[in-house]
Amino acid sequence: MIVLSPNGTKYNVKEGKIGQTDIFSVYECTLPDGNVGMFKIAATVGYNGVLDREAYVLETMKEEAIAIEEKYKIKTEGKNSPLNNHFFFPKLVETFIADDQDKRRVSIFNFLHIAEKLSQLMPLSFLSRDKVRVDPKTSAWILGKLLKLLVFTHGQGIIIGEISAENILIEKNEHYVCIFNWTEAIVTGEEISGKTASEEISQVAKIAISILGGSKDGTLPKDEQLADDQYENFLKHLLSGKVDDAYEAHQKFYELIRSIWPRGYHEFTTKIF
Repeated sequence: MIVLSPNGTKYNVKEGKIGQTDIFSVYECTLPDGNVGMFKIAATVGYNGVLDREAYVLETMKEEAIAIEEKYKIKTEGKNSPLNNHFFFPKLVETFIADDQDKRRVSIFNFLHIAEKLSQLMPLSFLSRDKVRVDPKTSAWILGKLLKLLVFTHGQGIIIGEISAENILIEKNEHYVCIFNWTEAIVTGEEISGKTASEEISQVAKIAISILGGSKDGTLPKDEQLADDQYENFLKHLLSGKVDDAYEAHQKFYELIRSIWPRGYHEFTTKIF
């Protein structure tokens, strides 16, 4: 199916949905340059506003990520690695009302900044489906990226809304972590409340515990990578809802990680339950 945008751009949309909610459906599409993109379309015109808001959130985050990167580059005189906050969300290519699709809103986006192929990206929910868990070191780079994401979004007054294993994509080789769906996100225009911050911090801790094969109270399975209960206790602390500062949580997390494991690249590693 060919869908034409108001500016004349043609998108070749493949048959067969690759994702669906009550609000939208997602298909793979081919961009004009031949690269792969995602075609998201509102389920009905009544949800056009939701996709419009998501597009606004994505554009706002892109602009903020660029501005922060420039300030950081100046502050560090370009000597430090870039922050790359734009890796946490898809790149919006275009959004428009498609007259030939019952006037529903369409958003075109891609993940080419973190993956050449969509097959390189895996939802964390696949772990529970396959009845495997990650090892502690793998959970650490995933949780570290999620906390860094919250530092960015909370700093911009943005509430993510849907933080779930189904909505988190990872690129295993380069250690990228990305939120797929932003339709529940809100740009508040003000500082995030402590209550909201603690809830989202607790949610990412819950996900980390889950992919480790831990229990609801945060108890982790025995693993040779864990010499003591420091990591488990830290995750339980984040899970408790008593931590309401993502920046502080991120800093303390890496202080702990660097004290229990040597720095270095760790491959994505899973274990059978």
